[in-house]
Amino acid sequence: MTSPQPPLNEWLRRPQRYWYADGLAEMAVGGIFLLVALTSLAAGLLPPGPWQNLTPAILQALVIIGGVLGARVLVRTLKERITYPRTGWVTYRRPSSGRRWLLTSTSFILATGLALLIITLGKTVGQRWLPLVSGFLIAFATAAGWRLRLARLLILALYILGVGIGLTLLAPPDPFDAVLFFGLVGLGWLTSGGSALWTYLRHTHPLDEDKAEDA
Repeated sequence: MTSPQPPLNEWLRRPQRYWYADGLAEMAVGGIFLLVALTSLAAGLLPPGPWQNLTPAILQALVIIGGVLGARVLVRTLKERITYPRTGWVTYRRPSSGRRWLLTSTSFILATGLALLIITLGKTVGQRWLPLVSGFLIAFATAAGWRLRLARLLILALYILGVGIGLTLLAPPDPFDAVLFFGLVGLGWLTSGGSALWTYLRHTHPLDEDKAEDA
């Protein structure tokens, strides 16, 4: 008796889940958040003036775009050395050069707009409430990973929301509120990805070893 075929949605999720199986992508995201925390600290060290408000938006946009582009190359390289030799090669469709430039330009505009939006929200709702608003937005986006049936992303989303709530209650002075928020969020992503990588390495080994054992 043949086993029932998995639904179409499950077939579509498998390559996406495989991308997150080793936790490398999450660790890359955590690294980007830590860089954003450093830009917030650098902007806070500037003397008071118009550039102190504009610098975080510019630096964070550059860090996000540079981090995303660099992270994709780094994660792909690490997967070729760590993941694919253990559990098989998966070729993901790459966009054309024109589409990559379009995605890069769009990402830069969105990143700049997001940074400016956060600054505007800080002035509107008050600087003290900014970690809560930012935590809710990032936690909501992170929780979307539940569609891939990755429970650790749901746990990570709850952690991020907790960070936002905790810093809102503690109300550290500017710029340490942003530094602590993005730093703790980055550490959360690194921890989630690191635990996934540790589990992955424990339960897998290079396919060449299997062939050697069978020989």
